[in-house]
Amino acid sequence: MKILQIAANYPQKQNTMSKLFLTTDPDNYNRYLHQIKTYSEIYIEASKELARLDVKSCKAESLTDGGFVALFHDHHKNEHAQPEWARLKIGYEKYLNLKEFDDLNKLEALEAEHESIKNLEIELYQINHSFFIYAENRASRDSSYQKALTFAPEKKVYRLFDDLLSFKENTAKINIPKEPFSVHALNKAQIDLLQNISDYVDASRKLGLKYSDVLKVIENYVKFSEGRPTGLSYDLKTIEFSYNKILNQKL
Repeated sequence: MKILQIAANYPQKQNTMSKLFLTTDPDNYNRYLHQIKTYSEIYIEASKELARLDVKSCKAESLTDGGFVALFHDHHKNEHAQPEWARLKIGYEKYLNLKEFDDLNKLEALEAEHESIKNLEIELYQINHSFFIYAENRASRDSSYQKALTFAPEKKVYRLFDDLLSFKENTAKINIPKEPFSVHALNKAQIDLLQNISDYVDASRKLGLKYSDVLKVIENYVKFSEGRPTGLSYDLKTIEFSYNKILNQKL
């Protein structure tokens, strides 16, 4: 049984970082992906709402600068000025009322959402992002994490529309970098610690040791859920490590 698999050649380069690569963090990657997808829906919905209001040429691709309500009024003021409406000699507000376009609440709400995110920037550590954010939050209460932060790379700033989100007509393209969500040991001693824990659990299983006894030894290194350690399977065949704890060891 091989509980721990360490990708010493990932990516296929024999450099220091590849030798320290442990795993990826898909949960946090997907959390960012979902958040950007939620933002993209503002512009897709704005395009649909404008089309419902007879402004049919505006795709999400052209809406990232906002101004949804102004686009509506620009279009319909132009329509109101056309001969078939001009000869009726009715005001613009009456025109909107006749067209049943006097409720812009949804469009206004979408524009307000745009205004709240238009200058959004996201800072990501280039590796171990989740761990270093965790360390930032813990450092004031646990000084051991202050040392871990000395290993942190610089954060890179990603702008929503320059880096993370673009459109082709009404189709969103989301580009979340994956490297910040890769998990790397901070030194070889942490690699050895992981392997030692795996070897201990493997030997304990073969010797028939009790789950509770093995868990007591390694519980500070495995995942917790609802306040209790859940990272060791009862059959002692699987370990889910807590990398927020592992990466703070042996620094």
